[in-house]
Amino acid sequence: MKNILIVVLSLMTSVASAQFMVTSMVSSPADGEEMSLDNLTDNIGVMYSMDKISAGIMMNGDDYNLVARYAFGDKLFAYGLMTEEEEISLGVGYALNVWSELYIEPSYLLDMESEDSEGELKLSLTYKF
Repeated sequence: MKNILIVVLSLMTSVASAQFMVTSMVSSPADGEEMSLDNLTDNIGVMYSMDKISAGIMMNGDDYNLVARYAFGDKLFAYGLMTEEEEISLGVGYALNVWSELYIEPSYLLDMESEDSEGELKLSLTYKF
């Protein structure tokens, strides 16, 4: 009984130190279209963070991507995305604290499946709670 209580207590402590993040990667509008709210909400996701590692799921239009992230301190991070077609993209980014737990995160994302990919700059909004 004592071992069960210790396990339950340690799990509760680890959950209490974890946090959730809601993030949205801003997508660029298609040619000839203007920026709209859809560009902000097309790539929205939720991640579970514990210490320096975060993992979660992100919507990409009608598809879902798996996302994993590793923080190198408070501001710099590396992340990876895997689509439903098992295409992998890797990137690095910087978390700029704007207000309280709201962050603007510029990043560079490189598609690992394409040989001629130059990568692309991305901008994300993230709220940690």
